[in-house]
Amino acid sequence: MVYVSSGLSLYFEDGHDDLDDFGFDDYGSECDGIRITAFLDAGQDNLTPLGRLEKYAFSENVFNRQIVARGLLDVLREFSDNENDFISVMETVARMSEDGEPTVRAELMEQVPNIAMFLHENRPNFPEAFSRYLVPIVVRYLTDPNNQVRKTSQAALLVLLEQGLMSKADMEGKVCPVLLELTEPSSDDDYKIEAVAIMCKLVTMLTKDTVEHLLLLRFCELCSDVRLFQVRKVCAANFGEVCSIVGQEATEKLLMTKFFDLCSDSLWGIRKACAECFMVVSNCTSPEVRRSKLSPLFINLISDQSRWVRQAAFQSLGRFISTFANPSITGFQTEDADESVSESNGSTGSPTSDELSAMSELSLTDAQISDSPSSSPVLVDDSEHSSEVRGQFYS
Repeated sequence: MVYVSSGLSLYFEDGHDDLDDFGFDDYGSECDGIRITAFLDAGQDNLTPLGRLEKYAFSENVFNRQIVARGLLDVLREFSDNENDFISVMETVARMSEDGEPTVRAELMEQVPNIAMFLHENRPNFPEAFSRYLVPIVVRYLTDPNNQVRKTSQAALLVLLEQGLMSKADMEGKVCPVLLELTEPSSDDDYKIEAVAIMCKLVTMLTKDTVEHLLLLRFCELCSDVRLFQVRKVCAANFGEVCSIVGQEATEKLLMTKFFDLCSDSLWGIRKACAECFMVVSNCTSPEVRRSKLSPLFINLISDQSRWVRQAAFQSLGRFISTFANPSITGFQTEDADESVSESNGSTGSPTSDELSAMSELSLTDAQISDSPSSSPVLVDDSEHSSEVRGQFYS
């Protein structure tokens, strides 16, 4: 039977009698308009509201525990004005996070971003309470044995980071160590693939120093993961963002060799991802590296045996060439991987002789042009790793 409350579906097997425990007996069979925190109402027993919260949060009935987890935000609204009551509720949340039922843990984690936002807006001691009670739950669930709980935790973590609710100390001291542990060579494959994806998204939300100090060397190792092509695929897809964060010196010293390896990877999906981020990587290198190393590498991608790699390279060609332009001379300013070149106001001019020489190396022959992919490509078999086609594009 399915009951709907605030747009959320609740699944249980014990029938309508379970609702009586919450004081829901006055509602119709479809339970329209149920208030999730009805179990706190007086008149059901001799317990205090906090006592009823304790009773249902650790009930033997899974449905009761799901209801409490789903209603935690409303519970906090009820008790946030009193410091002792607030601490009692947060300690109950911490204990509930250890529930043996995966659906209860997933329900609780879905509420964490909303709870964090509420605390941020209403509690003067938000950073301390958030770090003490909620961050450990999010971090622990990143290694939860249940896939749905892990996915929910990953989504919650990204929301917390995007909203700026997690402190630098928590990111460096609690989140990054777990991600580094999950991306160890000996880590479980599923955990490792998930952790790499989270790490790459995390990079864009951390400072340059933090990325260089904690994550850069591990990212370089993951680019060379010979066992899991999914890991290399995620690294290739996010290579440009990492280069943009760490800057030219680290890019040329540590990342360029990894980029060369990925551009020549045996799987065409990884080479395609490199072609797509080529402009961003180029923008993070010196003109000499761009001319002497990246130009020949890009020509290889344009001539790749895979039609899909060639198509991605041709689509990136103009943007890559734009990175050779000197804004102070040409009046052109490169923006980002999703933007073409925009013309600046004022200055005009011509490329220097060195820039023209480098760009000429990328000129296309008639044969290359005639072989370039059409705007509506036809699916073809590139005769390489047919099994890869089925699996390599998920991240």
